[in-house]
Amino acid sequence: MKKIFTILGLVAVIITFCMIYLVRKGVSLRSEPLIRPTVISADQRNIASHTVLRIFPDLQSNHYLIWGVLPETPDTQLLMTHFMEEYFKKLQIPVHIIQNGLEASAEEIKNCKKPCWIKMPHDQANALGTNDFIANKIEPTQKAYLTMTVMPFNGDEVVPEFCDQQKRLTLECVTPVSVREIHRKMKDPKQLYFFLRKYNDRDFFLFVQKELPKNRL
Repeated sequence: MKKIFTILGLVAVIITFCMIYLVRKGVSLRSEPLIRPTVISADQRNIASHTVLRIFPDLQSNHYLIWGVLPETPDTQLLMTHFMEEYFKKLQIPVHIIQNGLEASAEEIKNCKKPCWIKMPHDQANALGTNDFIANKIEPTQKAYLTMTVMPFNGDEVVPEFCDQQKRLTLECVTPVSVREIHRKMKDPKQLYFFLRKYNDRDFFLFVQKELPKNRL
């Protein structure tokens, strides 16, 4: 019996080592589905309520949440309002907002109290590749952080050939690849959906459908 446990332990260590090696070498591991495709409610509030509930422990334990929402639209402004309200409803703690991380000084970010939510341009709020903002203004604080990028889609996305050839997904490939993986779960073609996926350890991608697909995938 001891030999069996020893072998199982060695297997677990080998698997862990291989996963770390693959990530460091740039080989993609599939994103983790956190919220399956869900019909968006009329007031759109269930996007925030479901998401806050699903990742609540992560939100609670991390100091910063970096939002990929700039430039803002009326939809993303409403979304952010819902998120702040849902967070307060759960913790009774107000969120501190930095409206544009690129314009904020390192000192302002360092002194921003938890929970500190920082709005960033859509393509600069993730750690899929090198991110100067995170490297220069977040990591020096030595405080834990997550990223949340809002990814609009319509359901007609076609996966470019180069996306399938990538060893590790880039931001431009996240939406078409993710939509391809879940489109069969979007059962009602007359409804708009949202879903949430996690990539790596701290990159969350919130997919929000903006219009009905013209062509079913």
